[in-house]
Amino acid sequence: MSRLVAIGEPLAVFTAASTGPVRIGDHFRIGLGGAECNVAVACRRLGVAAAVIGVVGDDPLGGALLRALRADDVDVSGIAVEPGGFTGIMVKEMRTAGRVRIGYARSGSAGSGIAPRHLAPAVLDGATILHSTGVTASFGGPARAALAEAGARVQGAGGLVSFDVNYRSRLWPDRESAREALRSLASAADLVFLGAAEADILLGGGAGETPEEVLRAVAALGPSQVVYRSEGTATALVHGEVSTAAGTPAVVVDPVGAGDAFAAGYLAELLRGADVAVRLRAAHALGRWAVTTHGDHDGVPYRDELAAWGEDDVLR
Repeated sequence: MSRLVAIGEPLAVFTAASTGPVRIGDHFRIGLGGAECNVAVACRRLGVAAAVIGVVGDDPLGGALLRALRADDVDVSGIAVEPGGFTGIMVKEMRTAGRVRIGYARSGSAGSGIAPRHLAPAVLDGATILHSTGVTASFGGPARAALAEAGARVQGAGGLVSFDVNYRSRLWPDRESAREALRSLASAADLVFLGAAEADILLGGGAGETPEEVLRAVAALGPSQVVYRSEGTATALVHGEVSTAAGTPAVVVDPVGAGDAFAAGYLAELLRGADVAVRLRAAHALGRWAVTTHGDHDGVPYRDELAAWGEDDVLR
């Protein structure tokens, strides 16, 4: 069976129950987050086997996140529980309708300390696609070593490595260190996801002016597939051939997790053997479902729900 394995930090997401600035006494909803976990959950909902490799603390939040992943039938046998460690937190302030302000409490968390010793061979050996993001890469040398080792192992067994550049400036000490690390991981990947900000980080002044120029410049680094998101349109370069698909405008409720849902739609259809047009259509569909509902992935649909969006999004 085709299987996606994601490496990253499971996060406890505290989302304000009301719109406006956070105040003492406000109520929050606790949910599961973390870019790679979002992708794993969305892929599983589309019928693809999925697992997560990561670390949580032995605290109540860590236990809650494991239960949440199991509830979506995601394999958590590759998630280590660190004695005495604490589970990372993300706080979402729903500042205005459709606009979110994010805060983190993850420095020194169990998940940010992922290293090669946390790799679960039994889980990696079953990977058809290994997926990670630039968020995990930002944790430092041990995390990047884990991603490189896992990628080499999966590729050596005939699997593919997927990397979402997912650049977040606040997670890196400076742009140059981010560029060096992200270029290295993108060069070693088989499939790279990115947007305009990520293209600028990877390529600097050589990013190109058109999506196709960006795609070909990134592909020159090494990956055989590159997917570029720009102004509501997705363009993919797959083994030298360019395909483009436009998205449908949506009323944004919560933008967090949209990129993860997009990647999951593409990866799930890739694992099912679909052509590029179907992959891009699924990516757009999941991205729209994600932004029009609350939570990092709560509103991502199951496969039989996709038709509810409209006939154009039915996957055949």
